[in-house]
Amino acid sequence: MFIKIKKKNIFIFCALIIVPFALLQVSCSSNTILTENLELTLPEQKQMLSSIKRKNDNFYLSNLKDYLPPKESQLINEAQFKNLAVYNENARVLSDWVMRNLSQKEKTQLARNCEALVGNFKTQFPLNEQTLPCAAWWIERKNNEESASVNKIPIQQNYRTLLNKQKLDIANYRGMSFSEAFSLMEPANLTQAQKLTASALDYLQDCSYAGANSALLLRLEAFLPNKSVYNDIERIYTKIQKCLIPNMDPTEKIHLRIGLLRLISGHPNLAKEALEKTLLEKDPIESSRSLFWLGAIYQKSKSTPKENPYWQRLIKENPISLPAIFASQQLGIDPINNLVPDEEITLQARDSSGWSDDNLEAFIFDLFKARNDISAATEWAGYVGRTSSVSNPNMLLYWALAQNSVRNYRYSIFMLGRYGKNVKNYPVSRTLLNLHFPKPYLKEISENSEDLDPIFVLSLIRQESAFDTYARSMANARGLMQILPSTAKSIKRKISSNHLYDPETNIEIGVSYLSRLLKRYDGRIEYVLASYNAGASNLDKWRERVPENNMMLFCDYMPFKETRSYVSLILRNYYWYSRIIAEKDDLFTKKILQQSAKAKWRSDRVYALVAYTWNSEVDLKYKNILEKIYIFGNNSASISSNSNTQNWINEDKTQNRSYSNLDDENRTTFNINKSK
Repeated sequence: MFIKIKKKNIFIFCALIIVPFALLQVSCSSNTILTENLELTLPEQKQMLSSIKRKNDNFYLSNLKDYLPPKESQLINEAQFKNLAVYNENARVLSDWVMRNLSQKEKTQLARNCEALVGNFKTQFPLNEQTLPCAAWWIERKNNEESASVNKIPIQQNYRTLLNKQKLDIANYRGMSFSEAFSLMEPANLTQAQKLTASALDYLQDCSYAGANSALLLRLEAFLPNKSVYNDIERIYTKIQKCLIPNMDPTEKIHLRIGLLRLISGHPNLAKEALEKTLLEKDPIESSRSLFWLGAIYQKSKSTPKENPYWQRLIKENPISLPAIFASQQLGIDPINNLVPDEEITLQARDSSGWSDDNLEAFIFDLFKARNDISAATEWAGYVGRTSSVSNPNMLLYWALAQNSVRNYRYSIFMLGRYGKNVKNYPVSRTLLNLHFPKPYLKEISENSEDLDPIFVLSLIRQESAFDTYARSMANARGLMQILPSTAKSIKRKISSNHLYDPETNIEIGVSYLSRLLKRYDGRIEYVLASYNAGASNLDKWRERVPENNMMLFCDYMPFKETRSYVSLILRNYYWYSRIIAEKDDLFTKKILQQSAKAKWRSDRVYALVAYTWNSEVDLKYKNILEKIYIFGNNSASISSNSNTQNWINEDKTQNRSYSNLDDENRTTFNINKSK
């Protein structure tokens, strides 16, 4: 067969290679698949099964410091490829499939050939030179079948409906789950809330109403700071505690919010009782918050605390979180010293003796990268990030590193998140810290930051889009800073929605919008972030409900979990980016640091934390900012100011005995080396 190559105007002959089970063939230049009939006999299938086994169960297992991407010769040896001419041709077909460069006819033929060749293999793939072009097809087919199977499972919605009049009587909520009751229960005004509360008093001891009463507790928050509402919340909570079983929704949420409300109201000892109960959960979702505030209560109650069991546990479990940064600073520990050496973190590219889909995904990526086929490696990394169900933490860490290496920061950060969820007491090293906080588009950010701290803008972009320029939310927010087209037009009239996918344009619009919010909220970064995420109207409601003298406490008490996490994570990003950038010594870094120092709008809390890192004798202003975490509200202005509110304080105190002496137990249980 002769094929004309246009550029060089010469003819090349490509001989067909005959293989035992009818090879997938391609021409050298056009990638046309020549073999049209692939039929395997049963003995040949059995023979292929024998090639599934691999030589080493721990292939590419190493610590993070010693890991190097494999060379092509290592991959050829691992897969035991013998016919390199066939391997090279089929590696090209594999790349074209991944890049969608095959024609529709070629795709159809490849799928037909692969179905005949390896379609019967359900759990493991017989990798060799001949089957190589089917590797991605096999994985994609498995993922499609699994997705179709999941989608066929009907979602049972047994939610009841209630008339408006019925919604005001707790008796009608019997047996409802928390989420079902919460969706139905939304009193429009204080009168309706009080009517619901009055009807609930007769059912507080009946656990079949636990879901409804828990929902009522959260719905009542909308009517704070009314002092009678404080009293109602406490009366309901005190009575239904026995129905709040650990590890069931919404037990942790209720204990945490009551604990924070008691702190805001100036009752740290009562707050401690509620917060301790959140730690009884098997897998608490917001343990960092509970541990931080328990540690703050502990720290304030001791005249000269040498240890803080809650903060030590927090630092061990979530060392780079914002609460851990504050806790470390208060304990006199530089947060950077909470990191572990790279040598202590294990990474593994492939983890079993067979070619399962997890192993194939990693092998295909390494193959493309080793062959300098970066476009295919990037495309494949994105596919794996969207579809992979790998649960081995060491492989998740491999994928975080792999995605980062091809600038797929969105999926690198996503894989790190999954890694953290799968590893108890999540360790972070210097290398992992830099994986967590990549710095693309910093030049564009610096050029468009105006009065804003460029490090703050970088921190927000990481959380909004993870540096994906084509990110688009369900609400139609677009690009790096997730700007709504309507917001963009309010800032720059002649702009189309698609312009928001351009990094510079998006940053320019986003910075202008942030500047508006900063002016509105007088430079309070926390308010700006909450407004950016949840909307100004929601933030304004929350500010009316509780005092704001402790900004960290206020942010942790915001009702939306997404917004609480959003504010905390961006301030965490802000701190770590400030540290990482300051470690470099070049002209561009100096420019960024100068911009940060001179910025009109920046976070005083983060700046105080960073300043404390460099010098233990910091400005009194920043010292006062950090000390504000111990302002637990004014109890004369809230709960205790109501003459009837002492009733709940005196009720059922015996049931809390098991939580009263945990300081001593925890002191021996949670340990950390302060000299790290």
